[in-house]
Amino acid sequence: MLGYIFVTAIFAASVIAGLLRPYWGLLGFYAFVFLQPEWTWRWSIPPGLGYQKYIGLSVLIGVLLTGLSGNRFRGWLALSVGGLVAFLAIAYVSAQQTVAPGPTATFMDTVTKMIVMTLVTIRVVDSPQKAIGLLWVIVISNGYNAYQINEDYFATGVCRFVERAWGLKGDSNVYSVFTVPAIAGSIALCVFSKQWRARVPAAVILVLQVHQMMLMESRGTMLGTILILATAIWLMPKNRYTVLGTTAAVLIGAALAGPSVVREFMSTFESSENRDSSAESRITLWKAGYEITRDYPMLGVGPYAVQAVIPKYAYEFSHVRYKAPHNLFLEVSAGCGIPALFCYLTYYVVPWWICFRAYRRHRNKASDEELLPLFALAICLPGYFLASLFASGAMVESMYVLIALSAGSAAACGTGFPIVSRGS
Repeated sequence: MLGYIFVTAIFAASVIAGLLRPYWGLLGFYAFVFLQPEWTWRWSIPPGLGYQKYIGLSVLIGVLLTGLSGNRFRGWLALSVGGLVAFLAIAYVSAQQTVAPGPTATFMDTVTKMIVMTLVTIRVVDSPQKAIGLLWVIVISNGYNAYQINEDYFATGVCRFVERAWGLKGDSNVYSVFTVPAIAGSIALCVFSKQWRARVPAAVILVLQVHQMMLMESRGTMLGTILILATAIWLMPKNRYTVLGTTAAVLIGAALAGPSVVREFMSTFESSENRDSSAESRITLWKAGYEITRDYPMLGVGPYAVQAVIPKYAYEFSHVRYKAPHNLFLEVSAGCGIPALFCYLTYYVVPWWICFRAYRRHRNKASDEELLPLFALAICLPGYFLASLFASGAMVESMYVLIALSAGSAAACGTGFPIVSRGS
């Protein structure tokens, strides 16, 4: 009952805030996205209430009432946003000739809503302070889920959510990909938060998230997380705090990685003769996805419809109706075509390059608040792309919003990135 009261109160406050102060409504929207209250308090909350739908609508109305104030879509930001909108347009064209109307309808409904809210986020998050506030909401909300998964593991001795879904985002692979950007956010908050009262909670959440990733036994996201950590070590400021923190993180990670985790991770590098069935099936799925892309290069077989075609290309799966490619890039290219993939990646790569370059150029002069959102995206995308070779996050919000808040913060600083000195 307390969960229902808490969720209802936050929901009502978010709807009202969305109308009057769109940014605060946006915080509520993403709190619900990452916290997943319909699942977290499923014993007291009736299913199908659709909280995000109403909060998102209130934020949209609020943005219109405030005269569309915020970031302007121009220059590199217009290129990135244009790529995302062009992808959606091509996907709608592809959907008209889909071979699987049901999955395509689900994909289009979900992705359209996510892209609309992504554009709103870029518009509304028009300062580094707003970006950091949203990042905290994402990290805390995701961290609560990580805490629950860890708690369940220590209570039962097994992670039940390897075989059964946690939350509403998908199986363990999809949920793990969903968590990857939140891990990058936790690292950024650990590195650039000025006060220990912010650093310590971010560090605790990071430990829970990383251990959760180990428990989920998703090899691709383990690899992606390791690459994120390595990129963070490369890019972070080198001082006593970050060096000691990194050393502690490595030791804690080594202590948490038990024999089963090590075996699961090392199996990624086995030869073809020694691969397990899961790893070997990935190769088969990728080959099938590539062949479908080659046969349908312009518009694909329909958004999210590649899962209905793979059984026809891979005899190992001929006995099932649907089989997903477990690869973000092949899911988009085989489903919507190569032009759609190019447009889709434009949204990812352009802001990443801007943030990476701005961080490298100004890390010795900019304030920690300005650097934090840039750093979060700079360290995340390489690892996210690596993880996306093994699972698709096209229908979950985490990477869209991390790019949006980092791009919004960078755009707010202007084309020349006029930064505030550390001493000011």
